[in-house]
Amino acid sequence: MNMRAALLALLALLFAAPALAREQINSFDVLIEVQTDGDIIVTETLIVTAEGNEIRRGIFRDLPRFYEGDGRRLPFDYDIQSVERDGRAEPYDTSTEGNALRVRIGDEDVLLEPGQHAYVLRYEVRNQVRYFDTYDEIYWNATGVHWAFPIARARAIVVLPPGARITGVHGYTGAQGESGTDYSHTQNGDRHIFEKTRPLAVREGLTIAVGFGKGLIDPPSGADLTLQWWQRNGALLILLVSLGGLFWFLYTGFVRVGRDPVKGPVFPRYEPPAGYSPAAVHHIFYRAISGHRALIATLMNLAVKGRVTIDASDKTSTVLMRTTQQNIENIAPEDIALESGVFGSASSKTLGEKYDAGFTSAYTTFQSALTRKYGWAYFRWNLVYMLIALAITMVAIFLAATQVTLWTLWHTLGVVALAALNVIFMYLLPAPTQKGQQIRTEIEGFKLYMEKAEKLQLNAVEVGLDAPPPMTTERYERFLPYAVALGVEKPWTEHFERLIPEEAARYHATWTNMSSAQSIGALTGAMVANMSSGVTSAMPQLSLIHI
Repeated sequence: MNMRAALLALLALLFAAPALAREQINSFDVLIEVQTDGDIIVTETLIVTAEGNEIRRGIFRDLPRFYEGDGRRLPFDYDIQSVERDGRAEPYDTSTEGNALRVRIGDEDVLLEPGQHAYVLRYEVRNQVRYFDTYDEIYWNATGVHWAFPIARARAIVVLPPGARITGVHGYTGAQGESGTDYSHTQNGDRHIFEKTRPLAVREGLTIAVGFGKGLIDPPSGADLTLQWWQRNGALLILLVSLGGLFWFLYTGFVRVGRDPVKGPVFPRYEPPAGYSPAAVHHIFYRAISGHRALIATLMNLAVKGRVTIDASDKTSTVLMRTTQQNIENIAPEDIALESGVFGSASSKTLGEKYDAGFTSAYTTFQSALTRKYGWAYFRWNLVYMLIALAITMVAIFLAATQVTLWTLWHTLGVVALAALNVIFMYLLPAPTQKGQQIRTEIEGFKLYMEKAEKLQLNAVEVGLDAPPPMTTERYERFLPYAVALGVEKPWTEHFERLIPEEAARYHATWTNMSSAQSIGALTGAMVANMSSGVTSAMPQLSLIHI
């Protein structure tokens, strides 16, 4: 051989050497010892070649978490007994990865030396014998099918208790779902040996099954049967118990805090509750601030009392102007505070041209003042009960989802029933206080009066009698802010126009500069709509981000 040929041969060997040292599982031996109580003890011995590529600090073994039984996903019950590498105990931890219990074997701070390493994993699996009418069976996926390395040799040995009468032996090879027959089976006493007749490719495995006559393995104990019953029915039981417990909790809460006080009769009342502003009436009636009507009614009330002039003739903006009137008689403190916050030291304020931080702050303070003054003392939402009920529901559904082996229509109905209970008592639990019930009843009567004034023929009743007073311009104007607060300004204005048409025709609101409307009703409707638009424009706007 000349020098050139020798050099080429040497280079070929150098480049070929890395290819020869590939990572793989050289041998995978599985010993399955069947116990008379139906448990199995599994010892897996793996000889692997590590080259620092994929196998650097150790290996991990994916054991199945669930198996299909009677159409249900039933959980395996593992007890890891020992893990060794090269004859010494090796650190490991477990985690869940989909349908796998992943056993990570190795020390994250220690790199493996290149070459062969022997891993031994020993674990017990409870209740793995499958019971049929005429025989029992051990069925086990010996190697698993999730290995990212080829397996050069695979063998599984099943050791049965003495005296087993074999009814059938089966093996399955290949990838998940395949049922190849590339294996051999031999028997040596109570030992059944399954061995692959060809190497296993990546993600291929060996599954074995040995059937034997009944009586060899003890029937399931009471504890085992209880566990199996729980696995099949535990999720539904959790939902049913939670449903009963949730109903008891919510119903007792309703009895304790959710019953409405006795409500008096609702009949027309011709004045608002004494001492309550339009905004207060709005808050108590709707049990919260609803839209911008409380604010608009307050500004109109200030205008009717001569402290403010309103120009809402523009559909997109509203101009508020302060007058020299300083009368504060029969004006709520929060209304005066709102006026002060809106104007500050200025004599006018335009709402609607752009975002107004000062107005937004004054409006927010006004809402908070109403909630503090007319909230808890008049109405209780009983949110603690609803939040606890929601927490119970979420925990119950979570626990049921973790225990379920086969989700059925009954499970869905249980979840729907829990949700329905929450919704029903979300309506039932909030309740007015005694004071809130009384004032709200008076407000309902006052609202009824403003809605039905024409039918009550107010203009035909003599003053001083125990009957509705007659409609007047002053009466219409004084109660208009209340009508706006309660959303009945349209029928209230129609009653004014029909009951005293001549006075209504001559009526001109001195507290507004609007003059384009053709009638009082049109003017009032336009004012409310335009003011609402102006207020909305002055508030913070949601930005639309275009991607």
